[in-house]
Amino acid sequence: MSIKIKPRPYHDKVTTADLPIGEDVKEILDERIQAQTPPKHDLDEPILSNLPILTVSDLKMHFPVRGGLPGREREVVKAVDGVSFQIKKGQTLGIVGESGSGKSTIGNCVMRNYVPTAGQITYNGRDITHMGKKDLRQLHRELQMITQNPYSSLNPRMTVHEIIMEGPQIHKIAGSKAEQLERSAQMLELVGLNPAFSNRYPHEFSGGQRQRISIARSLAMNPSFIICDEIVSALDVSIQAQIVGLMMKIQEELGLTYIFIGHDLSVVRHISNNVAVMYLGKIMELTGSDELYEHPLHPYTQALISAAPIPNPTVDRARERILLEGDLPSPIHPPRGCNFCTRCKYADERCRTEEPAFVDVGNQHFVACHKVAAKGGGR
Repeated sequence: MSIKIKPRPYHDKVTTADLPIGEDVKEILDERIQAQTPPKHDLDEPILSNLPILTVSDLKMHFPVRGGLPGREREVVKAVDGVSFQIKKGQTLGIVGESGSGKSTIGNCVMRNYVPTAGQITYNGRDITHMGKKDLRQLHRELQMITQNPYSSLNPRMTVHEIIMEGPQIHKIAGSKAEQLERSAQMLELVGLNPAFSNRYPHEFSGGQRQRISIARSLAMNPSFIICDEIVSALDVSIQAQIVGLMMKIQEELGLTYIFIGHDLSVVRHISNNVAVMYLGKIMELTGSDELYEHPLHPYTQALISAAPIPNPTVDRARERILLEGDLPSPIHPPRGCNFCTRCKYADERCRTEEPAFVDVGNQHFVACHKVAAKGGGR
């Protein structure tokens, strides 16, 4: 199967030589992403749709802790603990949060690399939560995952052509040798690399180019849904803008759906229609991207956004910063009530003893906070 490709300049060599000296790299990132990418889908569209491509309901992923005393109940790490969301076809859900919050675990559960402890995952109307190996093999033709490190995710003994065509060969959809050569050339063209690179090896490429090869490998399966797990976190800021712009253009051309996992709020905002903020295995807040950044309601979201750098030094120095006190609680023994209560300056006795419901406080702005819910989402 061939894909119609719009011509795109090749990235034979990726450098930062064109970065203006002295400019703030975050400002450059924002400007370049905005200049290089098509507009996002309407952010006012509902998060919850009658026809979502992916529905995750009360997902839990608990990992047993090794060891422990005989006769005692085995402890578990609650990596994901009761997460629910939906994604419409062609849109992007961004997931942000500190390291260890459960972001990547959600991605691995959706890919079915992990069998969830509880909950349900529905993809295209099919329950994939406990899908068997034969059906999973078929599912992975539609669902692909791009991982964080472009230096370790590519087999150094394989050429670029072999890397790109490995998946289609395993799934027996590669076609003849001539068709495979054409297919890998198309994929390189699609991600902005010269098809002449197909016989080279991973060590001959920069980090940004390697990530493009990883993207081409996923696209070779002709997927409908891609999970992007921290795909720009290991790259220079200038290269991050190129990769984010590339992913948005590919999404626009091929109608793909993404989960975009990251910790850089500025990057996630640009590519996402909706954003979920995670803390200690739970979603604290979920709404449209611009709504979240302009009107954050949960104290944890407010703290994250206040810590994000602003290109204008005068504005950055004048704004209020919210400093979180205390340490991140253990996912083995999370707080009894709200997971965030041990670090929240607004926490009271109810917060410490009763878990807040994840509710819509207006205009599909979902928050798990007693204080916000009591105000009805008032700002």
